[in-house]
Formats: sequence, structure tokens, C-alpha cells
Amino acid sequence: MNLNKYKVPFEARSSDASITLKKEILHSDFLPYELASTIHREQTPFLDSITRDSEGSYLIQCKTVMHKVTPKMIDWWFAWHMPESERYKLWHPRDHVSSKLLVDTSRFLTNKEKYIGIDSFVTEYIGGELSKLCISFKEPSLFGFDNLQEDNETAVCAQVVDTSRHIEIGSLTHYVKKSDYGSIMQSSFWLGKNSQHQNPILNLLIKPLLRMKTIKSFLLTDRLVCDLYIHCSEEMNHLSKFLPELYAEVNGLK
Repeated sequence: MNLNKYKVPFEARSSDASITLKKEILHSDFLPYELASTIHREQTPFLDSITRDSEGSYLIQCKTVMHKVTPKMIDWWFAWHMPESERYKLWHPRDHVSSKLLVDTSRFLTNKEKYIGIDSFVTEYIGGELSKLCISFKEPSLFGFDNLQEDNETAVCAQVVDTSRHIEIGSLTHYVKKSDYGSIMQSSFWLGKNSQHQNPILNLLIKPLLRMKTIKSFLLTDRLVCDLYIHCSEEMNHLSKFLPELYAEVNGLK
């Protein structure tokens, strides 16, 4: 499939994102990722923000208005883009480098089956830093999302490992709810809350260190966290520009 027509011009970040970056980082405790449903469904309004707790962990929140995009399209996108780097680069032409899977997901029947339980290995820039990550997609119920209404909402949930250091660095949720004009995506990232090494033996030694505020401040800087917020805002706004047309073509709806 020729994807050239979906390589649309990449725009600067939204005005909302620029406003958020001018604000001070909030200092407050926040709910863990296991209660993501409470944050996204019950705590209103959901506002763009960056929060650092007393232990030096962060919660990033980013909202994206997605015209003509439905929750079903988001599930389809996460199933469709992962196997090929060219598809992945559509999402953020500047920052995304490569994407690959180690399993064949073509045999699965539904879009959710094609990404939930799957490890996606990506290389991307966050700010000026090249990151090699494994994004492990999880059942939304592990993040507190029970009884999702399929036609009206979806939740994409994952744990993220820095594969260069073999350290689990965070968790994420993209909660998408249908609106009159398309959808609203609410994205949350938890960084530094439950960091651990993938090697069980090394983890016994390293995990206590990763909990120390001084160590966290070395691995997780305000600059890095702000860069991740910018990256999310840019890629989700960009995705909304071409996803409806791409979805329609691939699924034979036009």
C-alpha cells in the first residue's frame, strides 16, 4: 500500500500544549496507574498537566481533541501500525524511527487481540534523546477499566521498558471517548513509580536504588518529562489529521 498521501505536513504543537509548558510543574501525590479509570472517567475536568510527587515520580496528563476519529479507529490504529516502521513513522515523522514485532498478529481476529498482550519494540526520539523501548500492551482491566462500552470508548494501556537499560520505566493509558465531533483522547503517563530491572536477580539489588529520590532525579529530569509531554501532544494531534481517511481506505469504506 502506498502511504505517501498520508505523510501529511507535520504541524507545531497545539496552543494548549504551549500554555501547559509555561506553567510550573505541580507538586502533589497522585493515583497509581491501577486506578487510571478513576482519573479518566471520574475526575473532571481532565486537564493537561505535569505533576511530581514527594518521591520524585511523575504523572503526565495530555488531552487531544480528535475530529472525525472514533474509539474503534484508535483500536484499529494500534493493531495496524505496529508491524511496520513506515506505518509507525506516519504517527510522528520527525521523532519515530522504527517499529517491529516478534510475533505474527495477522492470525488474530479482532483489533484488540492484535495488540493486547503484544510487545512492540520501537526506537524514537524523546526531545533530543534516542530511546529504545518495549511497549507491552495490557488488558485495560489491569488499569481499572471494566465494562468498556465498545462503541463509545476504549482504553489503550501498557507498561514501558527501556531496553537499553532493561528497566521498566513507566505505565501509560490512552483513554478515548466518543464526542459529538469525533473523540477526546486523554493520555496519562506514570514515570518512576514502580521502576524495576527485568532481571529478577539484578532487580533485588537495583530496585531499592530506583526508589531513592536522588537516583530518580538523575534518571528522570524535568526536561525529559516535558519532552515526553510534547511528544505525546504532537503525535496524537498529528494522528488525528490523517487517521479517518486512512482507516476508511484500508477498511474499504470509501
